[in-house]
Amino acid sequence: MQPAIFLGLDLAWSERNPSGLAALDENGAVLDYRADLVDFDDILGWVRAHARPTCVLGIDMPTIVPNASGTRRCESELRAEFHRAHAGPHPANRSRPDFRDGGRARRLLDALAPDGFTERLELEPRAPGRFAFEVFPHPAHVRLFGRQTIFRYKKKSGRSWQAVWAEWAEYRAALAGLATADPALRMPADIPAEIREKSQAYKRAEDILDALTCAYIAAFAWRWGTAGPHVRVFGNRAEGYILIPDVPAVRGTDAANRHEERPSGLYEPEGPHRSS
Repeated sequence: MQPAIFLGLDLAWSERNPSGLAALDENGAVLDYRADLVDFDDILGWVRAHARPTCVLGIDMPTIVPNASGTRRCESELRAEFHRAHAGPHPANRSRPDFRDGGRARRLLDALAPDGFTERLELEPRAPGRFAFEVFPHPAHVRLFGRQTIFRYKKKSGRSWQAVWAEWAEYRAALAGLATADPALRMPADIPAEIREKSQAYKRAEDILDALTCAYIAAFAWRWGTAGPHVRVFGNRAEGYILIPDVPAVRGTDAANRHEERPSGLYEPEGPHRSS
């Protein structure tokens, strides 16, 4: 029987911007990664080209947005739990241009339905089939690595490139540490340990790590199932949901002791659910 494969999409909300994509096999090897696809059909084709009989797809973009305005309940619930870690998502609703038709993630999953992909939130460990979930890297990082706060690798006003590069390197090192986890992720050697790029070149490096996180969340949900305690689903299939790991990936991690909690100040969502 062909081994399972796990795909991660850091899907840009806008049709104009490139998305990050990554493929991870059952043994933790990264089979492919890229951050240059913009066209919807190209992204759809990439998923179909990598899909196997057992394939789990983790998408960092809202897949179910029934609300005309405001915030989905799953976003409010997740923000309430993770606000001190600055790990809340941006709100998605039908008043936003990116979601008037349901959004790119919804269209992607509708296009993949004939290929056997379903959003099934009650998943048994190692279940055969093709599944897809909405995932969110920031709270996943907090849980997987036992952190007090998110990685602050997003370039924002007032955040220097030196600070952003340092956070990216820490993020990359944390993913590399998953080589000993269950499931594993073995970081490709050609993704450098540090980066000194700016603007679009940096955005590509950022999107690649986020796509790897999405693929790893998919692998984690398939390995342990969604019933808990390893995985948690905020929300539901009718109103929208977000799936995240809920325990450290490496048991006995002391990551929480290595990251002092920073003053929360005013709450500000950091993505990667993004409108860019």
